[in-house]
Amino acid sequence: MNTQLLEKIGLTQGEIKVYLALTKLGQVTVGPIGKESKVSKSKIYDILDKLIAKSLVGYITKEGTKYFTASEPHVLLDYIEKQEKELKITKQEVTDFIPQLLLQRSLHSSQKLAEIYEGFRSLKIIREELLYAMKRNDELMVLGAPKIANEKWEAWFLAFHRKRVLRHIPLRIIYNSNARLYGNIRQKMPLTRVRYLPNKMVSPNWIDVFSDAVLFVFVLREPLAIVIRDATLAQSFRLYFDMMWQVSRE
Repeated sequence: MNTQLLEKIGLTQGEIKVYLALTKLGQVTVGPIGKESKVSKSKIYDILDKLIAKSLVGYITKEGTKYFTASEPHVLLDYIEKQEKELKITKQEVTDFIPQLLLQRSLHSSQKLAEIYEGFRSLKIIREELLYAMKRNDELMVLGAPKIANEKWEAWFLAFHRKRVLRHIPLRIIYNSNARLYGNIRQKMPLTRVRYLPNKMVSPNWIDVFSDAVLFVFVLREPLAIVIRDATLAQSFRLYFDMMWQVSRE
């Protein structure tokens, strides 16, 4: 019997043992369930109550004694569908709660000037956090987008841009000259303009200019990101980006 599958849908080891024992035994009292499942009698009643609450087990009473039975197997699908509905509701609740968390974090982060993030997971988290902090129609600027980063993380970049477009954040991006393959993909995206640095200007690193922060990303063996949260610095980098935009190529 595939106990791992039952574990995947959220049943505990004790619940799995008791449920499988009941599917084998049919309608029985607690004694045989404990013997078959090897779960102690002190725990069985609690486990049975949980399985009953999940509609996976039912019972009848005969002459004052409870007889338990496993529900029809297709009830497992009903249980999964119920979980999916609850998860969808929870996802929406978390989505609604995220702006409050971002506000709290921004208030805390405003006290810090610079932060360092090591590794791809950390880079992904901070870059998306900075994106979510942007307001509708705020422009994101990316300077020196390197080919090597796209080769390593193109799937994430595409997912990042889908989120950006959904949030109505326009982008101007200046690629390294050897990354035209990826630049051509970006040109087909909404709210996106692309240019390229001159041929001799190639770097494995890049700079993201957000509304009130600048993110420096170094593509080493493990990526290293430095974020400086300062509106004045961000504004100066926007001016610098505009200068580079003028000398870059289409």
